[in-house]
Amino acid sequence: MIIKESPLKGMNIGTVATVAIAELPGLHTIDLRVAPGTSSHAAVTEALGMELPGKPGQTRAVTIPGGSEAHALCLAPDWWLIVGYHEAEQKLAPLQLDGQHHFSVVDVSGQRTTIELEGPNAREVLAHLWEQDLREKYFPVAGVSQGLMAKAPVIVWHIAPFRYRAMVRSSFALHLWKALADAAGEWI
Repeated sequence: MIIKESPLKGMNIGTVATVAIAELPGLHTIDLRVAPGTSSHAAVTEALGMELPGKPGQTRAVTIPGGSEAHALCLAPDWWLIVGYHEAEQKLAPLQLDGQHHFSVVDVSGQRTTIELEGPNAREVLAHLWEQDLREKYFPVAGVSQGLMAKAPVIVWHIAPFRYRAMVRSSFALHLWKALADAAGEWI
């Protein structure tokens, strides 16, 4: 068993009354690559029991057996991050062994950490650092995008009203944390 260490040790600041910033350490994440519209894609979605979002920038949530929620984030036409689905690799293993289906599934949980911003000022904090338009019209709930934040490559996910997640490579986590804390200074 690989023990994943949190780069920020579960740091959190602020309050949801204005803006709370917290690391969500240990989110199980897999990188899934499969060509859309193929028999492999159909087999993968059937094995997972979840429909993958069809366009980059979209996400889809599904309740998995046991009652927990998993999310599929579409980052490119043939690339998804599956977040919170611990059994995904097990469910896909038989397909990998049969030799008939072509796809890639890799556990990337230790590659990134997730920093969640929540509260009525979360968007304003992100806007200090994010180059893309965060208004609801352009970045609605269930939207996901990639870009740079404080010169660090991140995936930003609008998970719920007043709630965003920034998924950043572990080596950039402390740098991004400090930049977000600085941007939130007037509300914390």
